[in-house]
Amino acid sequence: MNSNVTDFRPLKAAALQGGARHSGLECVGPLHWGAHICLMYASQDELLEILVPYFREGLLSNEYCLWITSRTLTPERAADALRAALPDLDQYLSNGQIEILDDTEWYTRGGVFNAARVSEGWFDKLHLALERGFDGLRLSGDTAWLAQEDWDAFVQYEAVLDPAIKQQRILALCTYALEKLRKQELFDVVANHEFALIRERGAWTTFKCYARCRNEQVVRESEARLRATIDGASDGIVTCDGAGAIVLANLTAQCIFNCPPFELIGSNIGDFVPDLAKAMRGGLDLRPHAIFSGEARRKDGSAFPVEWTLSVVTADNQPLFVGFVRDLTQRRAAEAQIRKLHADRVGAIGGMATALAHELNQPLTAAASYLQAAQRLLRMPEHARPARVENAVDRAAEQALRAGKIISHIREFVTRRDPDKTIWDLHDLVQDACELTNQSARQIGVDLKCDFSAAKQRVLADRIQIEQVMANLIRNAVEAVQNAEMREVTIATSCAGDAVQIDVIDTGAGFPEEIKADLFEPFVTSKAHGLGVGLSVSRAIIEAHDGRIWARPNPDGGSIVSFTLPAA
Repeated sequence: MNSNVTDFRPLKAAALQGGARHSGLECVGPLHWGAHICLMYASQDELLEILVPYFREGLLSNEYCLWITSRTLTPERAADALRAALPDLDQYLSNGQIEILDDTEWYTRGGVFNAARVSEGWFDKLHLALERGFDGLRLSGDTAWLAQEDWDAFVQYEAVLDPAIKQQRILALCTYALEKLRKQELFDVVANHEFALIRERGAWTTFKCYARCRNEQVVRESEARLRATIDGASDGIVTCDGAGAIVLANLTAQCIFNCPPFELIGSNIGDFVPDLAKAMRGGLDLRPHAIFSGEARRKDGSAFPVEWTLSVVTADNQPLFVGFVRDLTQRRAAEAQIRKLHADRVGAIGGMATALAHELNQPLTAAASYLQAAQRLLRMPEHARPARVENAVDRAAEQALRAGKIISHIREFVTRRDPDKTIWDLHDLVQDACELTNQSARQIGVDLKCDFSAAKQRVLADRIQIEQVMANLIRNAVEAVQNAEMREVTIATSCAGDAVQIDVIDTGAGFPEEIKADLFEPFVTSKAHGLGVGLSVSRAIIEAHDGRIWARPNPDGGSIVSFTLPAA
């Protein structure tokens, strides 16, 4: 770098929007997360004049602070200086919000400077800070330990660290002793930082490399456009180095893996998409544009289906692997829903056929009974034949017509047409339903009783459908008491606000516990040979009448099934 392309110009500090933090320094003003600046000091007093208010502000702003001192300023001396400005410093130290370390504990651990270890250490501290609920990491590291033979490696370390810090909740202030900097080294320092802070003529001033300022703007605009494009992608995009470490991940990838960027960056891709890591190691045949399906894992270890593809690019003569990952969770759920809808459609067709057989059985059985009775009467001698033959045939005809109406009403129900509602006397409907079931009840010795207590007797209903519901409930109750000691079934009516309530009460064994919750679902039954469709059809009919149906235990033993209808 030479003076022809470099120009130092004073900077005026300005508050930044979004993520701005108080620096604690009037000469600097607010700093944004990702700021990477440097201080050039001529004495220990100048060093403390900047770092004490810098760290004091960080502690007061709920930031985790890490101060790496030099051999000219011990951690004890640094703590004493900070304590003078912040009397309760010991509380922050005991709470673990600030660490003050010697350079041998950080930069030259084991007597050797390791750039990778130091860089990883900063981000480990950031991770710890965020996990503990701090807003971010405020750090400073002094370079007085830096030997001439380590300078080039350290400059390269700073150049790599600078863009990485910009994307993190980190404020970094690097400090350099002016007495150790030669002219070329001063240029290197300024080039690797956002701006430099130095004391001139008794006042602190900030400056930066003008060429860096202009180049940074171009690069920043280019990076912003590229980042917006990558983050706007609907697929997760992850870039990994040759060892599988993630060096870039877009917003979609962060969402897919449910992992924040400070944890995702640096992690191994194999922890999230094992097959993709296997492909990077040459374990899969990577044909151009080949798309693979497999399983991935989120941060919490939960598995989910993905599609992925992998490309290999070269940067600085090193391979980089770019993976594109698509979360198939929603697609798989949609496919499962489509399969379920198809199965439900098929099931509904079968269920309706079963329901038809179930509901038609009642009138057809009654018609057969009447015709059998008429047949027996016709076999009698004419002079001894009672005049009831025509009545039996008429009743059989009524039940045949009733079967036809049931088919018609079920067809209307399937096509979601409203019930054919007219005003009916509720007690007449109950009597008709009892008449349908009286014969089978008498055959097994069941006593059917009616308790008409409802003052409001008129309801708006589809007569065929409501009689169908009541007949089904009464028949169920009759079957429930056929082996009981007391064989009683009571049909009671009462008023329930603006509705009329019908209770079908039996003295049987009650409903088994395992089916109570799903009693009105299709194909749920307590009968050995039951189809489990009667109550589900009844519920659909009652709800279509703006009523509700439910079941509960009979306090005297048995069950009570109740439903309501709006009073007319």
